[in-house]
Order: sequence, then C-alpha cells, then structure tokens
Amino acid sequence: MFETTIGRLLFNSVLPNDFPYLNEEITNKRMGSLVQNLVTHYKLDGIPKILDAIKKFGFRYATHAGITWSISDVIVPKVKQEMLEAGHLAAAKEQENFDNGLLTDVERRRATIDIWAKVSGDLRKHVVEALDKQGPVHDMITSGARGSVVQLHQMVGMKGLITNPRGEIIEFPITSSLKEGLTPIEYFISTHGARKGLADTALNTARAGYLTRRLFDVAHDVVILEDDCGTKEGVIINRPGKENIGGSFADRIHGRVLAVEAGAFKRGSLLNRDDAKAIEEDASVTAVTLRSPITCKIARGVCQKCYGMDLTTGEMVDLGEAVGVIAAQAIGEPGTQLTMRTFHTGGVATAGGDITMGLPRVEEVFETRTPKLPATIARVSGVVSDIVKDGQEMVVTIVPELASTAKTARAQKKETEYRVHPLRTLNVKVGAKVTKGDFLTDGSADLEELFLLAGKERAQEYIIHEITRIYELQGVSTARKHLEIIVKQMFSRVSITQSGDTGVSAGEIVADFELERLNKKMKEEGSEAPKAKQLLLGITEVSLTRASFLSAISFQNTPRKLAEAAVGGAVDRLIGLKENVIIGRLIPAGTGFAGSKKHAMIAEMEAELRSQDPVDLPSTERDRDTVER
Repeated sequence: MFETTIGRLLFNSVLPNDFPYLNEEITNKRMGSLVQNLVTHYKLDGIPKILDAIKKFGFRYATHAGITWSISDVIVPKVKQEMLEAGHLAAAKEQENFDNGLLTDVERRRATIDIWAKVSGDLRKHVVEALDKQGPVHDMITSGARGSVVQLHQMVGMKGLITNPRGEIIEFPITSSLKEGLTPIEYFISTHGARKGLADTALNTARAGYLTRRLFDVAHDVVILEDDCGTKEGVIINRPGKENIGGSFADRIHGRVLAVEAGAFKRGSLLNRDDAKAIEEDASVTAVTLRSPITCKIARGVCQKCYGMDLTTGEMVDLGEAVGVIAAQAIGEPGTQLTMRTFHTGGVATAGGDITMGLPRVEEVFETRTPKLPATIARVSGVVSDIVKDGQEMVVTIVPELASTAKTARAQKKETEYRVHPLRTLNVKVGAKVTKGDFLTDGSADLEELFLLAGKERAQEYIIHEITRIYELQGVSTARKHLEIIVKQMFSRVSITQSGDTGVSAGEIVADFELERLNKKMKEEGSEAPKAKQLLLGITEVSLTRASFLSAISFQNTPRKLAEAAVGGAVDRLIGLKENVIIGRLIPAGTGFAGSKKHAMIAEMEAELRSQDPVDLPSTERDRDTVER
C-alpha cells in the first residue's frame, strides 16, 4: 500500500504494464529522463507507440483542465521594497567612494552592476517562493509547457539590468515589474533591449547556421572505422567543482568506455546510466579516465571504444556511423536556440551575458581568434614577488623557481613582468606560487598562447570547458564527446619544420595521419623522416587544409583552391562524405560502409527483392567495393 493521486494513476495507465510505477510529479526535466528510461527498456521499435500515448494523454487532460495564466495569479513579493532600498543605499555608497577618489569609474560601474544583479537574483528567489505551488502558473513553468522563471520575474519582480545594442550592461536598473508598470525613463531604457532582441533574431540565426556549416565541413570525414584502436590513453574527468559546468559527474561519464578501472568497474566497461550513477555514489572515486576521440589512434576516424554509446539507441555505436556530422549538428543546432533566446527575454541581461556575447564567443573559440582583452598567462613557473600599480595598470612580477630570492633574480635579470589591463581582475596575490600556463587574471585566454605555454591537453580541456560554459549559461546542454570530435580536428594538423628525404616542403601544413604515413614510408626505405610541430588551427583553416581538393573547393576560396589543386596535380582519394556526394557515389558511412548493421540490412533487403522478382536490380555492390578501396 502506498499513497498516490488520481492524476498519477491516470498517467501510469498510459505507460506499459511492466514499467515501474511513477509516484512523483512529472516535470519537464523528469519527462526527459523518463523517455531515456523508456528507450533503454523498449528500444527504438517500441518507443513511438508509448510516446504517442503520452502525447494524447497530455493533450486530452490539458484541454479538460483549461488552465490559464491570469495577472492575478502572480503576486509581487512583500519584501521587494525593502530589497530595493538596500540596493539603492549600496549603490549610493559606491558613488560616494568614487566621489572621494577611492574608486575608478570602471570599478564604480562594475560594483553598481554587481549590486543590482545580486538584488535581482535575490528577488527572483522570493518571486518563486511567493508562487502558489498548486496554481496554474507553477504548473505551466515546471511542466515546461510555457514561460520561464525569468519571464515571471519580469512580470512581478523587476525587469532588472538591460543590455544596450553593443552588448554592454546599462547600469541604471529597471526596478519596476510589468505588473506594477514602468516609469517613462524605464520604458525608454527597456526599448534598447526589445529592439536589439528583434534585430538579433534576424541576424544571428544566419550566423548560427553558418557556424553549423563550418563545423560540418571540419568533421564530415570522422566516421566509426574499427571496433578498438587499442590505445591505453584517455581523458581524465574530475568530479564537478563549485562551477559544476558540464552537468553532474554521472552525466559526464554516461555512455563512455573506461580507459582505467573505476570502483567496481573494469577497464573497457561501457557505462550505462545505472553504472554512471553507481560510480558517482562511490565517494572513493574522485576522477575517472575515459576513452576519448581526442586520444583515439585511428588515422582518419574514431573507433567504437573511443566514442562509446550511440546516445539515440543506448547501445555501443555502430561501425560506419557518421559521428562527425552528428557532432557538428549537436553543437550547431543549440547555437540557433541561443540566438532565439534574446528575443524571448527582451534583451534582459542574464548570467551568461547576452547571446551577442555567447554565439560570437563560440565562434571565437572554434576559430582560435584572439579575444579583445585576453587574460594574462604566466610564461614561467615561480612565485609572485611584487604587485604594483603603474598609472591605470597593475604590474605583476614573478621570480622563476630556479632563482632562490628576488635579489638574485634581479641580479640575473630573470624576473618576468606582466602588465595587467585596468579592466582585468588579478587572480593572484604576492607570495602565490604559479605554474607556467596559469591564469594571472580573469578573462578569456588567447588559445595560441595557452597552447604554447600550457601544452596540448590543457588547451583542449580549456576549449571544451569554454564552449560547455557558454551553452550551459544559456540553459542548453550538449554531450562532451561531440566537442571532443571537433577539438580532435582542430589539433589534426602539423607544420613541417624539416622535410627530410620526402618531397614535402618545410612550412607546409599536412594532416597528422599523413605525417605518420610519411614517417613509416621513410623508415621502411631507410631514408630521413620529416620533422614537424603540432598546430592548433581554427575550424575554417582545418577545412581549407584538407587533402581532398573537392571538399576544400566546395567550402570557401574556390578559385584559389582550384588553381592550387590544378597546379599541384592534386589527387582526391574520396575519403570523406562530401567529396563522394559531389561526384554522386555512395558515402563511406551508414549503408555505404561494409561491416555496419545498416549495410547488412540493405544487402538482405536486396537479396529478398531479387528472390521475389527475377528482374535484375541495379546493384550497389560495385559502388561499395570502390568506397572500401
């Protein structure tokens, strides 16, 4: 015997009889995990029927209920006035400090914005608390049907801080809510955000679409080629810290293969949702090493073990799966969602900044562009010996570890000085130990500099963290493995420093697998192998340095790339998907990949049709043979 409700009994009646009884509120988030569980239990064949029944059930009872959202359903919190007065007092104190010369204008502005952002955040909590838990507004928001806490906060809390068309936060907050009505000056300020929202929706949708195209171009030839590449390497996933970027520990490791045993699970185990939860609950496991596309040893694609689970089926990914295309779409599609979000919030400044911060920052990272005011990164390991103010700037002095004291360092002229821009905030104090590649200030890193100073692994982790952070601040999540595939491609080029006995010129950019092939060939012939240095390139540059000239000319700079291919007598080996589509052949993925389940299914269907109808069918075997070759 247990206590339940009529609604829960009715909802469970549409689920299969052998599925466990759900005695809880089904919110938007819970519905997502329920569908995941249903997919695991009933596979893709049984799912459509169940989801259809849930949809019909939802529509039927939503129609019967006829719930609406009335202005009287939302209440202005009683503590609002008190909180606003405290905010005004704190802002006036900062102004007084500025008038007395204790703060610069930049510091005063930043402090004022922080005060009002905190007031707005605290008031939002009270708005949610004041909401009737049994009311229609609560039902609509928690079910994910309509509206959000942000919109509710604007209705009865305060509209808050607004961004101007340049993406800067206007320091004058709109303290009124829409229910109370805005003053003329507040209404005027809010028009900035409203107009910006409409303009952004029109312009940034195209921008997000173009990002998807570039991501596709860089990753379209990443296909699952083998079952196991045999590597012992992997990426280390730590338990989430305070920031908790990238979801829970279980979310991060779900659907991946262990490179090193963790808790009760052996090396090589594919972690399903229950396994991931078990590892998360084991307090002795602080970090997990997973197989990753980044460390996969296959020349052009990825192996099944390094990719892990196909997130649509809940099973190990199939051979021939075009995981590069899936990765491009999984990252690009939420980009369009980010774009739309400005329109829905009316230009209100949020934790993630406006999307004009978000989407261009995603582009900036993927194209490895230098940020406007990059973070200062330590060029040597040592101790911070001095921090002094020089005009508007701060000067940080670091004594290298080798020099025992500041005096000897000065004598040996081994001190390093870093000038910090006034808009950057220092992360270090005098006496702090720093390692080469550490961030001395806040801000975004120049990826080239980070790669040179901190190394390949640190740069790769930083790219993944930055993109995940931007998406999550906008309420969008994407699986880490998709980002790893794009990062793998960004690090897939090398620059020849010494040509050895090959015909390749020094300074030429080639793919890492091409360098491996040349090294192997030179070793067999007993000749001098070429030497090269690892590069970090933006996604556009990687696409333009492809061995396939068909893929490169169909992307960008067509006349130049075509001329280069003609002069160099380029040969296209038709390895990627794009070049095969261009000349009208089967793509070397899915049904066109010998060894995949889809390939076997098509072969069976063809054999069945031939046995039923004596007329010769156009065979695709010839195409497949050429693709395999």
